Amino acid sequence: MRNIFLFLFLFSFGLSLAQTELLNQNFNNGNLTSWTFIDGDMAAPYNDPMVSNLISSFHLVEDYDSLNVGDSIMAANSWFNDTIAANNFIITPALTFTNNGNYLNFQAKSLDGSYPEALQVFCSQYLEKDSILNSMLFFDTIALPNLWTNFQVKLEGIPLNTPLYIAFRHYSNNRYIIALDNVNVVTNNLTNKEKLNSNSFSVYPNPSNGYINIESSVNDEIVNIYNTMGKTVWSGIIDHKVLIYLAKGIYFLENQEETFKIIIQ
Repeated sequence: MRNIFLFLFLFSFGLSLAQTELLNQNFNNGNLTSWTFIDGDMAAPYNDPMVSNLISSFHLVEDYDSLNVGDSIMAANSWFNDTIAANNFIITPALTFTNNGNYLNFQAKSLDGSYPEALQVFCSQYLEKDSILNSMLFFDTIALPNLWTNFQVKLEGIPLNTPLYIAFRHYSNNRYIIALDNVNVVTNNLTNKEKLNSNSFSVYPNPSNGYINIESSVNDEIVNIYNTMGKTVWSGIIDHKVLIYLAKGIYFLENQEETFKIIIQ
């Protein structure tokens, strides 16, 4: 067993070397000078202490769920004095993709589940609001969950060898607060990621910064996760969906039919 996993590790390590990380931002260092912020609604926040300081676009704040100083996230408000809808943008630095296999990973949530927030993700060659809204849309939800959720977006069909911007757009109406964290972009990820997102079984995000979602449409599917030495690090039965944490490294997930590679960065 150990020799088998050692072989899989060496093979997978060779594949993973070709993968390039273009962006990895956890917002904890406070340096966002290369990011762009657009306040598309120009609305005044409601007179409530939770949102009164969240003027204009996204703001760097301490994670509402954390007691640790320096655990920062990005937050934006959609609770205004009038009925105008939020139209907040946070945009990455320019990224140049030279290969296929391009993926965006991020975490997001609504601060209050009673007031779910809406989020879109665009990929654009421009930093102007209207141009962004007319560019390639890769993600759209009108109701983010109220727990930190990992999302993975395949950036398929984007132009290569030209500077591009990834724009997150918050567009809720009379809601509350949206939170965004751990934005990661990788290119040339030509491993078995496609197999990890089949109609019946999916693991995301992959690569991940620690937390992964495992979903299965098969009732009570048995799943085991091994490290590169063949040691079981997690074992359980998946009833639709489970969120687990893994330390940095390369792992192999085995379900009832196949074995897949997981990368934790």
